[in-house]
Amino acid sequence: MKRSILSLGLIIAFSASVAQRAHHDWEDVSVLQINRLPARASFTPYIHIPGDSYLSLDGVWKFHWSPTPEGRIAGFEQPGFQCQQGDWNPLVVPATWEVNGYGTPIYVSAGYPFRIDPPYVTTEPDKSWTTYEERNPTGQYLREFTVPDSWLSDGGRTMVRMEGVASAFYVWINGEKVGYSQGAMEPAEFDITSNLSNSSNLSNPSAPTHTIALEVYKYSDGAYLEDQDFWRLAGVHRSVYLIHTPALRIADVTIRTLDRRASSYQGKVSYCLQIDPELAWDGMDGTVKGIDEGLASVKGCLLKATLRDDEGSEITSLQCDASEVLDLQHKAGLMNEWFPQRGPRKFGRMQTIVEDVKEWTAETPYLYTLTLALEDSLGNVRQQLQQKVGFRSIEIRHGHFLVNGRPIRLRGVNRHEHDPKLGRVMTEERMLQDIILMKRAGVNAVRTSHYPNCPRWYELC
Repeated sequence: MKRSILSLGLIIAFSASVAQRAHHDWEDVSVLQINRLPARASFTPYIHIPGDSYLSLDGVWKFHWSPTPEGRIAGFEQPGFQCQQGDWNPLVVPATWEVNGYGTPIYVSAGYPFRIDPPYVTTEPDKSWTTYEERNPTGQYLREFTVPDSWLSDGGRTMVRMEGVASAFYVWINGEKVGYSQGAMEPAEFDITSNLSNSSNLSNPSAPTHTIALEVYKYSDGAYLEDQDFWRLAGVHRSVYLIHTPALRIADVTIRTLDRRASSYQGKVSYCLQIDPELAWDGMDGTVKGIDEGLASVKGCLLKATLRDDEGSEITSLQCDASEVLDLQHKAGLMNEWFPQRGPRKFGRMQTIVEDVKEWTAETPYLYTLTLALEDSLGNVRQQLQQKVGFRSIEIRHGHFLVNGRPIRLRGVNRHEHDPKLGRVMTEERMLQDIILMKRAGVNAVRTSHYPNCPRWYELC
């Protein structure tokens, strides 16, 4: 009886302590994101020329740092907020806080810099710990920007994309909270179309200058999974930019190249090129009217893919009906064909055989260029993107690792994204330096320990 009473008392005491603790999204395992768009392949779409639907937000931001969330400045995201000198300083984004004088860089090989009490990261640690004073450093960012007038009137969508923020953050546009994301090394994308259109939140609607605000936390419950043998650093460490798209847009694409040779690896080198695009209709509001507008928008549209060699000569082209890819009405025949109830989903909305392929190897890294375009019924390009494509086969046969049918011995290294001066920020010069050092040392494989790297790294490798 006494043991039961004691157990009940402990449960009540624990429940009371949890109830008294303030709720934070960044200490709640059920909240990984709020309003974040689905993850997609890394590409920047355009209409006519690369960059015509892109606006960089890299550069100087106003910045405020505090060692704890309690030290953040309330209301900073509101239009017309005046940054007081001394509280706010300029900071060039992307940047790592600690190498710019904000907070202490901490190296931990194994373990956590904060007291272990999942999912919490702000439980009081020993007074000798750095995190006793810097319990959960918080950075607040502010900047203004303008967008082309056409972005506000053409019926399209505008997204803000953060390629990397460590480790959790909120974003506001013109004083309106857009969303939340966590994951220090993953991109996060948000639709901000309605926030840009709401001129009532602008201090001067006749000459719209928009504001973007970020509130970044160094630690979150996700930090328990991001425990790695490296320097614990924080900040907006990769690029921030806007993308504008039409309402009917290419949402994602997956590309596969399948070797068609026999095991002898003799004769012609041919591959099957498979392209699996996804479309989105952002005018969809769940009503019959929204579906009808989407059907009208996609009617007669085609998805066209063109593969070119490194000299720009066309190798092959193919196309498919955009309305079947979008499938707003969820037709039973299409659903059963592409997403069967049993077995793997069908792949390759567009596919063709490419003959006499120039294969990719580490010594001859030959790449083709694939252009995927969405065209309307008149042949006008609504949106397009480009991806580099390499043809390469990998297999393990009789205990040997084969690349394009030839045995390869892997000489690999681990690599963290770390710059001795910039911290987590990766420049192209630093990445090239790493690659050249590895090539000189005979290294032919790299382990991106332990997270998605900067997208440019994969292109350079």
